[in-house]
Amino acid sequence: MQDPIREDDARHSRLSNPLLDFVIIGAEAQLKAWQAYQVEGTQFVAKRMRADLEFLRSLGHCSEVQSMGDCRQAWLRDMQADYGEEWGRIVATTLALDFTDFSAMGWLFGKRAAQTWPGTEPQPQPQPQSPPKLHAAA
Repeated sequence: MQDPIREDDARHSRLSNPLLDFVIIGAEAQLKAWQAYQVEGTQFVAKRMRADLEFLRSLGHCSEVQSMGDCRQAWLRDMQADYGEEWGRIVATTLALDFTDFSAMGWLFGKRAAQTWPGTEPQPQPQPQSPPKLHAAA
């Protein structure tokens, strides 16, 4: 089925392709997710690299084994806390992306569906009726 479109007062036509529309929306969501994860991952790696360099600096100032052990334990505790926080941020990013993607994909059931797939226009919903009243026998 061809849909006529007007552009600069010239008649053009294009094929209606719901599958292509779906693929484009999916690719846009995937690009958005990759970008969000890259930003989050880059910030985390930079933070950990700074912490590792600071650990190496502090090791250079340790003069005995006990202070080196304490320094290493503090570094391990900080690393464990950082990874736990990062896991939480990744989960939060994933949930945020999922919810925004689901709302963006509302086109499957909304106005855009009616434009994309003929015959899928939203149907009017019947109004709820109150139940019949029963008369009590006296």
